Amino acid sequence: MNLIRTNAPDVRLTKDLRLLQETCNEYDHISFSFPLEEECICCLLYENERLLSALIAFFTDSDTMECYGCTLPGERQKGHFTSLLKELAKDYPDCDFLFPVYENCRDGIKTLQAMEASFCYTEHFMERSVPVSAKSGLEEGNEDRNNLTISSYKNSDDQICYEFFKDKEAVGMCSLDIQEKSAYLYGFEISEPLRGQGLGTACLALFLKTYTSLPADQRTKTIYLQVSGDNLPAVALYKKAGFKIRESLSYYLY
Repeated sequence: MNLIRTNAPDVRLTKDLRLLQETCNEYDHISFSFPLEEECICCLLYENERLLSALIAFFTDSDTMECYGCTLPGERQKGHFTSLLKELAKDYPDCDFLFPVYENCRDGIKTLQAMEASFCYTEHFMERSVPVSAKSGLEEGNEDRNNLTISSYKNSDDQICYEFFKDKEAVGMCSLDIQEKSAYLYGFEISEPLRGQGLGTACLALFLKTYTSLPADQRTKTIYLQVSGDNLPAVALYKKAGFKIRESLSYYLY
């Protein structure tokens, strides 16, 4: 066995990680991906030229690391992942390790439970197709939308920021991160003193109407978002707007 640790995986290591990722995704029926674009620590376990297991981690704050790991289906329950975690924990003995795992990935959940990791929370990944029609399930009976306006601008990261105004007063905002074929909605919020008045429904309806009304070559076919499973009002709002849960991640703390 050969354990490799690096902060900058080269072309060969990256290719091996992608292959491991694809193999595990097919076996577990998930869409897992290593966060190689982050400033991360990579712990890789090889047998000859074959990558058996990998653990990728990055700091989310000064004493917490978010960790992503997987092991070849035929090499599980042999202690490979434990070896990688011990290697990481050796240099960060006072650090907490946060592991996201897909709810339908039984092997991943069994591993974390065997480690006696503590369940923290669940996040839902939701998606909505962008139809030709600009209507959403939020339109009917929403009088607030008649008094709302929306404006947009691009920030320094080339993301589109939307601001909502009621009677020329700013009441909320959201942002879109545009990818090749999809857009990621994040940061949707209403000003705290104005919450609980139906403005969230009205603003989301206005955003969807504005975005879906764009010419086809100026918008993506799908909008994605991420929301905490504990935020039941937000989940309900997004479902009413036509978003569907694509998959869910549970987070465990070790």
